[in-house]
Amino acid sequence: MSQEQHRTAHLAPISPPRYLLRSLGNADVIVEGVSVVWPARSAEELLWYLHAHPRGRYRHDILAELWDLEDTRAAANRFRVALHRLRSTLGHSDAVVEEHGRYTLHADLQAASDTFALHRALAASRDLTEPRQQEELLRQALASADGEYLPHLQGEWVEAARSQHRSAVVEGRLTLSLLHCAARECPLAAASLVRAAETDPLIGEDHHQRLMVCLTMTRDKYAAIEHYRRYRHYLAEEVGDTPMQDTVDLAERLKADARPCEHGPYMLTRN
Repeated sequence: MSQEQHRTAHLAPISPPRYLLRSLGNADVIVEGVSVVWPARSAEELLWYLHAHPRGRYRHDILAELWDLEDTRAAANRFRVALHRLRSTLGHSDAVVEEHGRYTLHADLQAASDTFALHRALAASRDLTEPRQQEELLRQALASADGEYLPHLQGEWVEAARSQHRSAVVEGRLTLSLLHCAARECPLAAASLVRAAETDPLIGEDHHQRLMVCLTMTRDKYAAIEHYRRYRHYLAEEVGDTPMQDTVDLAERLKADARPCEHGPYMLTRN
């Protein structure tokens, strides 16, 4: 038994089907089919903070990152009240567990969240060696990945969690695009690249180059050049940078009707 399994083995199960934690898009916590009405925002923030830190956090970290108050006694009291309200609202005293000073959301509650299921599937896909199985698992996982992570909350802790979630989704979409490309499913490869670039425009310039080529092969050179122009504008306005020379050269070749991908319809039909 792992250390994590040993740590949670003594906890009474909370029946995951009874709970549903939606963290993507319109965040919601559902208990027995009914959306929770929080008695105080602090209780909801504590839930999502612990959700974003599945390994748990010590009390002093929670106080500093959620309620950075000069009066430490006031901060401690807010934590105590928020913890009580969180447990009461969810109807279970073990909703948040404490062990050796570290507070953790119950494992069943973590498992009842949409992002937990998503990241578990993404992690499982990395261990698969059969491309079609990996593709199917990624496709199913990413089908529920739409929406910003906890868009109604602000703070450094949630921005960090948001960034980690976004990176995992982008990694999944890029992997899916490579699987489609290897299977010569060019439109699907292009679609996955487009979604990755929409999620994070800074996915890496090599991926933007691949997308330009994919758009050329699946649509036309004008679609590829339009993406290049949008990317160049984004770099100038948001980053204060310009595309690499390789990207500029690729755009010029595409304008001149180059067909640099052996998997595209041009190569498949030219003979």
